[in-house]
Amino acid sequence: MNIYSWLKIHAKERPGKVCLKTHDREITYGELTRAARSLGTALKQAGLSKDDKVTLVLPNIPEFVISYMAIVGLGATVVPVNPSYTAWELAHIIGNSDSKAIILEKGRLETYREILEQFPLDIVITTGEEGDFKQWITGRSQKIGEDLAPDDVAVIMYSSGLTGYPMGAMLTQGNLEHNSDLLRLCMDCNETDTTLALIPLFHSFSASVNMLSMLRLGGTIYLMNRLNFKEMDYALKEGGITAICAVPTLFFGLIHHPEVQNVDCSGVRTLIAGGAALSLEIFNAFKEKFHQEIHQGYGITEASPVCSVNRKHRPIKPESIGQTVPGVEVMVVDDDGQPLKANKTGELLFKGPNIMKGYYKHEKETAEIIRDGWLYTGDLGFVDEDGYITITGYKKEMLITSGFNVYSREVEGVLKAIPGVRDSAITGVPDLMRGAIIKAYIVRENTGISEQEIKQQAHKRLASYKTPRMIVFVEEIPRNAQGQVLRSQLP
Repeated sequence: MNIYSWLKIHAKERPGKVCLKTHDREITYGELTRAARSLGTALKQAGLSKDDKVTLVLPNIPEFVISYMAIVGLGATVVPVNPSYTAWELAHIIGNSDSKAIILEKGRLETYREILEQFPLDIVITTGEEGDFKQWITGRSQKIGEDLAPDDVAVIMYSSGLTGYPMGAMLTQGNLEHNSDLLRLCMDCNETDTTLALIPLFHSFSASVNMLSMLRLGGTIYLMNRLNFKEMDYALKEGGITAICAVPTLFFGLIHHPEVQNVDCSGVRTLIAGGAALSLEIFNAFKEKFHQEIHQGYGITEASPVCSVNRKHRPIKPESIGQTVPGVEVMVVDDDGQPLKANKTGELLFKGPNIMKGYYKHEKETAEIIRDGWLYTGDLGFVDEDGYITITGYKKEMLITSGFNVYSREVEGVLKAIPGVRDSAITGVPDLMRGAIIKAYIVRENTGISEQEIKQQAHKRLASYKTPRMIVFVEEIPRNAQGQVLRSQLP
């Protein structure tokens, strides 16, 4: 098997069908397949082979999809990275993943130059007007699409998991094949659908539901590089969007943003919210305005990521994350690992063909999070008598902002490393638009360091969404005897 084979099938059966759309560009399945095959051939000739890692640092542009499928077609491994990551964050991923190549925007090259000198790579490809990506896809091509086992790793996606520092979740060909079919099985999507890919494709949710699902079905992907409500208005009116799978922030914007007050969502057949909790307020307001219901689901990177969703043709319980998707089981356990009955709150566990192979080069952490085939999510919740799952909190110290997980340990470690900071802790302040914003409590060594200096220093090592927006100076961080932050006692 190889998920690249989907392109070969569609290039033969529907070569003129539009696969990728942007505001001003269309790429057919025939064109996409030729470009992916040419890039794969060039990468192979440059020395890339099966199981080699390629770091992919691109936004939602056609080059992301071309590169992703070319790499997977070779039997190599895609390592998707957030383009907003700092050099410090990227350095960890390149070094830990053993990447041999990188594909990134030409404009980002200077930002990462020092890192690329620290970790010399065999292949560096840049996109954009001044980049060399076009040269890599215009040469003579050979057949690619190596036959692989379901257990072969296709993607390594970095997640902070249990420890608070990023580890590479190894997602296999079989994992991705399972998740790519869920829009069809749970939401009745088919080759006539067009997904709106606004959530970044480096995010496992978007990669699964917005990209891979359409590549498998032969549908169309409308790529948006960033949230722009004027562009959103055009996409919904002219772009043929039939499926929106996004974070609650987008649905909030469609309700309230002044530039989309006359937007028409009548052509959209599928609405899925994931990545963060969908509030009942947003659900009800969207239903009142557009006369359509949003189907909330749940995923975790380590599960490729989708585990559950409120399906079409079944009753929706809007505050729940729905029922498990086909092939996936759920169990709720107490602190001793004992199964709990319906409506009892404990840690959520999932088992199925979507569960990752493990963390790359982290066997100990893998053994902690996957036991007897069950993935211990660190999320707290319960399952009702109808099989609907509700999230009630997090066992892991984490918050979600704009659909991204932020782990307390990672951010607090960066803050405490800033000269002049003796101790730190973070919490999430509820925010209807983003879900939460990060608030940091800082104990200073002296009064010489300011709020602005702390934010600037943190931003040098952390992506924008991880950087605290609020700073509060305190005399002491409340901790228990084990040194853990007592967040409920923070002022």
